[in-house]
Amino acid sequence: MHAVPSQDPTLPPASPQNDISSRQLRRGFWLRTLHQWHWISSAVCLVGMLLFAATGITLNHASRIEASPTVDNRTTQLPAALLGELQSGAEGDAPLPGATSDWLAGQLPVSPGRRLAEWSEGEIYLSLPSPGADAWLSIDRSTGAVEFESTDRGWVSYFNDLHKGRNAGPA
Repeated sequence: MHAVPSQDPTLPPASPQNDISSRQLRRGFWLRTLHQWHWISSAVCLVGMLLFAATGITLNHASRIEASPTVDNRTTQLPAALLGELQSGAEGDAPLPGATSDWLAGQLPVSPGRRLAEWSEGEIYLSLPSPGADAWLSIDRSTGAVEFESTDRGWVSYFNDLHKGRNAGPA
């Protein structure tokens, strides 16, 4: 009527003792894994908390920390082909055309991407803030003169800006 499945001779016979020991082994594995994840995540949180506390101290005593920002000024000339794209653009806030953005990224230490620039009748102004630094880019729409300035305020300022969430981007 019903066939009885034959047991594999290499497997130990099923018994309540084998089921209990395999469950204990699985439970032990998960407990060890959770314990390891717990201490690793705790260590990461401790490091983050100590950095946050240190930047809190530097923020409260900013006048005692000497800083010497480095300023980088550069000028260049936009090619005539790209200048034509900028002369026909409207006023207001809009990103730079893709070709202009790519050219600027190749010529200057800047990545304009799709950031909104302020377009006016005479110039295009692009603000490029970041933690611990500030930069801006100005393009004269009639002559194609490009002026770029970057200010780096150092690593203490970088971590202080991250502490405050200033220019750190979306979280």
